Amino acid sequence: MRTSALLPAALGLAAALAAAGEPAPAESAAPAEPAAPAAEEKPAVRFRAGGDLRLRQEGFDHVPIRTAEPAVTRGGHNDYFRIRPRLSAGVDFGEDLSLDARLCDEFRHRNAGQESYEWPDELILDRLELSLRNLLDGRVDLHVGRQDVSLGSGRLFAEGTAKDGSRTGFFDGARARVRLAEKTTLDLFGFYGRCENDLAIGHEHRDLTGLAPGWNGMDEATAGFFLDDRSLDALGWGVYYAWLHDTAWRTREGGRVPHEDVHTLGARLLPKFSEELSAELEGAFQWSGSDGYDRRAGFATGGLKWGFAPGAYVSANGLWLSGDDADTARREDFNVLFGRYPWISELMIYAFDADGVGTWRNLGRAWLEAGCAFGEDRAHRVRATVGPLWAPECDGAGGGSDRGWLETILYTFPLCKGSAGDLAGHLFLEVLQPGDYYASDRTAYFFRWQLNWSF
Repeated sequence: MRTSALLPAALGLAAALAAAGEPAPAESAAPAEPAAPAAEEKPAVRFRAGGDLRLRQEGFDHVPIRTAEPAVTRGGHNDYFRIRPRLSAGVDFGEDLSLDARLCDEFRHRNAGQESYEWPDELILDRLELSLRNLLDGRVDLHVGRQDVSLGSGRLFAEGTAKDGSRTGFFDGARARVRLAEKTTLDLFGFYGRCENDLAIGHEHRDLTGLAPGWNGMDEATAGFFLDDRSLDALGWGVYYAWLHDTAWRTREGGRVPHEDVHTLGARLLPKFSEELSAELEGAFQWSGSDGYDRRAGFATGGLKWGFAPGAYVSANGLWLSGDDADTARREDFNVLFGRYPWISELMIYAFDADGVGTWRNLGRAWLEAGCAFGEDRAHRVRATVGPLWAPECDGAGGGSDRGWLETILYTFPLCKGSAGDLAGHLFLEVLQPGDYYASDRTAYFFRWQLNWSF
């Protein structure tokens, strides 16, 4: 195996000297008024630049999928590096107008016999965002263009290019945040996602939005709102609505899937019982009725958290995503909209390969979680979870409803900070003992180490 090393260049540090003013004359006809400190004038136009470099090695094996043949995904053993450099630049025109752009790439080197990406692969413009702040008497911020977005809890609205994996996650369109009160905001949005990235150099014809393996050719449009209210210390809450339009698309085998308009209405409660004890509840109902679809689906999650010491907590949690009942003419499987990323589990996202990566549905989970923070500024963090998973509908090759028992542990840590930037990393492990929902009963794992240099 060949090993590549990436050595960031060190940046120099410059020192500034301050000059003292002349003292006032010893004799004067009248005492002089003390001079007011000169206000620092900010330049009308200010330029910014930076970037980050992320290095990951990931490996997994024996991850089960719903089908009998094959019973595990992606040939079993996988081992590869992901290298993602990004460069960003921005310009501020005063306080209320700015333009930000970012170029990124992510190429892979595989160690397990699979084909690697040829460096430099694609160069992608994954951010081109115009921001106008404090419009309408300071109540509205408007963001137009290609942008990163996370709304509400981020479970259903955070990933605009789900099939692009860890390279990008942008949305194309417009978003406005309206400040209705001091602690009440309303986010209004409209985005359109193409199946291909038109702003790429070295275009590789990769599918960004598809719902199933292979090239799907599906575009996505969405619009809606997220309302968030934190005016009561004891109870935060929010409501949201999102319309999603998926154009007609084709499966790997060439079959045509008609377009669908999906409507999702949800709510979120954040009660706080004391300084130590808090909870979260979120639920959503979903429906559609286009081109023969008749979808009625649901999603719910909740947890109770006790922070018993600074930086330390334990919590008990539950999650349910409806699955399709084969005995009805309706579709009961939940569409997670723009939540097709590993917010539930890194390992389990591959377990949905037979349905489409990140198409979380027909899934129940209960887990206990514990975490702590330590070290200077509590910058070292450890989080661990343990608990069962199951399938509300028994549509797996194993015939049962038990998806298995999942254990995870994550350790994030800083390495150094300085004029050349910040270097941090993490270690992550997930282990799944599959249940009778799957045809495979071999213990599965997912492991990753990561270094990230931001400058």
